[in-house]
Amino acid sequence: MHPKETALNLVERTFELRGTEGLGAKPRPELIGPVLGKVHETLLASVRMGFLHSSRTRGRVPGILRRAAEVRYLGHEGGADDSTVLHFEVPQFGSVAEELFAQGQLWDIGPKPEQTAFDLLSESLHDIRLMAKDSGRYDHAMLGQFAGYRRLLRDGLNSIVLPDPRTQETEAIDEPLSAAASALFRATPPTRRVRICGRLDALGVSRKLLGLVLEDATNVTALWTLDGIVDLANFLDQQVVIEGLAEFRPSGSLLRIDADAIRTAGAGDSAFATLPMPEIQRSYQQAAAAVRLGHKPYAAIYGLIPADESDEEFTAAVEAMC
Repeated sequence: MHPKETALNLVERTFELRGTEGLGAKPRPELIGPVLGKVHETLLASVRMGFLHSSRTRGRVPGILRRAAEVRYLGHEGGADDSTVLHFEVPQFGSVAEELFAQGQLWDIGPKPEQTAFDLLSESLHDIRLMAKDSGRYDHAMLGQFAGYRRLLRDGLNSIVLPDPRTQETEAIDEPLSAAASALFRATPPTRRVRICGRLDALGVSRKLLGLVLEDATNVTALWTLDGIVDLANFLDQQVVIEGLAEFRPSGSLLRIDADAIRTAGAGDSAFATLPMPEIQRSYQQAAAAVRLGHKPYAAIYGLIPADESDEEFTAAVEAMC
C-alpha cells in the first residue's frame, strides 16, 4: 500500500448489479461501463449533500470532499442468480475529513466519522424510496440525478443494489426508486429569491456553511455561494440579513438558502425573521395535458422550467410528463 494511504481507514463496499441477462462473472461491458462511469458522480453528490446540505455546489469542490468521495475499483465477480458484484475501496470520513468534524455539525443528520460515501448514498435512497418529503438527505438536483438513472435500467440491467455489511440490509437504484425520485422531483417547489433575518449562530468556515437562528428559535441552514473574499466570521453571533435562492423540500418546507449577500441587520429587518414560503408550483404535466389543437406538448411548458436548472433536471422534468 502506498505510504500516503496507510493513515486512511479504508473499507470495502460493493454494488451488486442484477438483471435478466448479460451479467454474472463475465458481464457485458455495456452493462457495467455506464455504472462505473456514474459511481463517482453519484457518491460525490451524496457526500456534498451530507456535508454541505447541497448535492450540487458552484465552483470548485473542496479537496476534502473530493477525497471523502474518492473510490477505487477493485474488480468484479459473479454473484448469486447471475448477478455481477462490483468491489470498491472507500475511505471512512473520519480519516479524510477530520477538520470538518472538528468544526461540528449544523444539523442532527450529519455524517459520522465511521461512515463512508456509500452509507450517505444508502440513506438518501432509503428516504427517497419511502417518499419522505421532509428529508434533508436529498435535494432537487439529487432527485433529478436518480430520476435519470432509468436510462441505465434497460437492456438487461434491472437494479443496482447497495448491501450494508454492518446491518445486512440493502438499498437499491431500480425502476421504483427512479419513479419515486421523479415524483418527488415534480412535487418540489421551485427555488425563489428570498431575504431572511436571524442570528448567525454557527459557521463552518471551510464549507462556507451558515447556521441562523430566527426569532422563534427556528434553525436555518445557508450555503455561501460566492468565491469573493468575505470574512463571514465577522458576523458570528450577530443579527444579520442574508439574501439568496431558497431551496425547498417536496413538502414545501425550507431545505437551505444558497446565499450570495450578507449584512448586519438594521431597523425594520425583523420583518424578514420568518421562514420563506414557496411560490405556487407549476405543474408541467397539467400544462402539457392542456395543449390546444395544433400545438405541440413542449409548447405548453415552454418558459415554465427555470433557466438555471441543469440538463439532468430539465430532462427529468420532461420525463415526468411521460
